[in-house]
Amino acid sequence: MAVNKTSGKGKWILIAIIVILVLLLASAAGWWFLLRPSAAPTPAQIAKEREAKVKFIDLGSLVTNLQSSDGSTHYIQVEVQLKTYDPSIDAKVKALMPEIRNSILLLLAAQHADQVGQPQVRTDLLNEIKKRVNGILDSDGGTLPAAQTSAKQPIAAVYFSSFVIQ
Repeated sequence: MAVNKTSGKGKWILIAIIVILVLLLASAAGWWFLLRPSAAPTPAQIAKEREAKVKFIDLGSLVTNLQSSDGSTHYIQVEVQLKTYDPSIDAKVKALMPEIRNSILLLLAAQHADQVGQPQVRTDLLNEIKKRVNGILDSDGGTLPAAQTSAKQPIAAVYFSSFVIQ
């Protein structure tokens, strides 16, 4: 009977290959545990993070006359608040405040006294103010639109904290 013995050198090569494979599998498993994506944040967590970043910017009181069809003079006085989630926007709004206030005053002065009291007109005014303010903030001082860096607008919402028609 012939016994086929493996040489000592072949045995060590086989052991080295097995050790290398085990090390590769262990390192791959380690990388998988370290680099796997964490659980996605829940909508409640996202909302909580956004609320922590919310900032309201007061534009102060704005007073202007309204268009009138009855011949008498009518005025509107509003206080406007801008809502943002980017703390750096506050400084930019303050730097461009004259331009922002002018744009809002021109918009308000174009309104008719008999229509501006309607809820839909007020909602439309809020939307137009938001559009105008975002346009000013996204420009280089109001002349040329800046390159869009993101689809997210600097001002998230606009609110009237006071609205008086006289």
